[in-house]
Amino acid sequence: MTLVSSLVRIEPAQLHAALIAGIANVQSRRDLLNRINVFPVADGDTGTNLVFTLSSVGQRLRSSDVNRLPSLLDDVADAALDGARGNSGAIIAQYFHGISESCRDATTLDARQLAVAARAGAIAAWSAMSKPVDGTMPTVLEEFGNALAEGVESGIEDIRLLFQRARSAAHRSLAGTPDQLAVLRDAGVVDAGGQGFVDFIDGIWRYVRSGKIPEVRLSPVDVSSPSPNYSMDALDGHRYCTECLIAGEELPIQRLRRRLEGLDASSLVVAGGGRRARVHIHTNRPGEVFRICAEIGEIQQQKADDMQRQHGLINQRGQIAVVTDSAADLPATEVDRLAIHVVPLRLFFGDTEYLDKLSMQPAAFYARLAGSDQHPQTSQPPPRDFRRQFELLTSHGHSVLAIPISGKLSGTCQAAEQTAARMNNPAIVVHDSLNAACGQALLVLYAAETAARGWPMQAIVDGLRAIGPVTRTYALARDLSWGVRGGRVKPWMDWLARRLRLNPVLANTVDGRLVARGVIPGRTRAVARFARYLARRMPRGRVCRILISHTDSLDDARSLRDQLLSLHPEVDSCWIEEASPAVGVHAGPGSLIVGLQPWTTPDKRAAERAEDA
Repeated sequence: MTLVSSLVRIEPAQLHAALIAGIANVQSRRDLLNRINVFPVADGDTGTNLVFTLSSVGQRLRSSDVNRLPSLLDDVADAALDGARGNSGAIIAQYFHGISESCRDATTLDARQLAVAARAGAIAAWSAMSKPVDGTMPTVLEEFGNALAEGVESGIEDIRLLFQRARSAAHRSLAGTPDQLAVLRDAGVVDAGGQGFVDFIDGIWRYVRSGKIPEVRLSPVDVSSPSPNYSMDALDGHRYCTECLIAGEELPIQRLRRRLEGLDASSLVVAGGGRRARVHIHTNRPGEVFRICAEIGEIQQQKADDMQRQHGLINQRGQIAVVTDSAADLPATEVDRLAIHVVPLRLFFGDTEYLDKLSMQPAAFYARLAGSDQHPQTSQPPPRDFRRQFELLTSHGHSVLAIPISGKLSGTCQAAEQTAARMNNPAIVVHDSLNAACGQALLVLYAAETAARGWPMQAIVDGLRAIGPVTRTYALARDLSWGVRGGRVKPWMDWLARRLRLNPVLANTVDGRLVARGVIPGRTRAVARFARYLARRMPRGRVCRILISHTDSLDDARSLRDQLLSLHPEVDSCWIEEASPAVGVHAGPGSLIVGLQPWTTPDKRAAERAEDA
């Protein structure tokens, strides 16, 4: 469909095609938007966030009603709210929400209605921000809408001419953003969100001129392209980019905003209204955000991304990034040192959902466990959590090696594999750990250390296959009643263990299952006996790595560590960590989990030989 040179109204089908053209153009500009992203946080993901948000709109447009303008715009606003990611995504979602609200009674868009809609969208975008900042995306949205309104007031009725005028105003506004915001001026860039909106209307303008919708295929990031070198000072003092989609009847948006403004947080955007709202906020305590949102409405989506980790991607291109899930009881210091990316499992107390180790920390979990009549449940991460992580990493030029909990123990591995298959990107490899908890963590550490040494992907995977079968996990379960409540242990086993004062020892198998391997008798000396049990299974003369995690039993974990080091002093490292609450659901308080791994320093020459082969 070719648009004529004089255009006095836009039909729904024309708007449908124009939106798709705008989205396609933003997709083609993703990498540039990532590179110039410095505000509000220089985490290099504005392009990825906008593309994700607008792709959600594009997918909805495929099935939208193109006969009624209000229905079409409702679909656009709802899809943007569903898919909104990051600060820029939340703002553009609110922009579409404002446009939709202003067109409730419109059948077509003439020049005046287009101007009214654009200004309404800009006002909505400003209102969504807790602390609006000039020189950012809403500034460009506002000046675009103002130019449309001024053109209408001057007598312009031709939408083609009107849009051309407003597009020029948006370009001027974008060029002026460094004059309004010092951080942009210092970095020598324009606002990334504003650039994304200008790219959106540029795509629409090309369609208006040609009547053709471009076919865009995303190309891999050009890792040789220059990007600003930002320091950690560019972060805004808060670690987690936290988002939440909530639903309800007549959501009290202003009350929600006031509650969130009372937190130690920044970059707050509340988009939407009525029955659905999207919250975007930067905080060090995501759990507080989720708690407030749950009091306001039903949480339908939630996530908390580590911005420090994302920030580190900007200046570390072209490496292999290691991803795992929170079932791996990784030492916190090693997660930061090796830049390991962790996708949280989900926990449920009744209908309330928590992110493992993010919105539900171990201490809070056991306190809640002690005072609750409800037995918590666990759930694998939804595929979108893996997709978000994979897209972020690959968009910054990284290959991805995901090492999830054993597929025999959880659907998490399947979720990661299905996500990688749908993305069809050869840079993403999923390797089933065939392990859990401490053993899984030791394999993740091995992969991250060899990746940091520059090993190629195949050499790392080959190394995991070699070291995996000798990386063992043992768990001393001193209270089987928790496993009974979760349905994973038969009641008679718990009864027998209590009657005979036995502590079962569980261990992983080479095919990824967790089975009973023995018992430790007695209760008072169970830790010492468990230490001797483990020492007999540690090869003499071999240096071992040890990782101990515990479920609310720190003193016992320290005692176990001291005894193991005495019995087997040939140790490369010996960490103590709190077990994931997702593990605590099934193990209950008082359990000790140990990962053992015969260790030799990874040899880069072996990796080079593997690469040559």
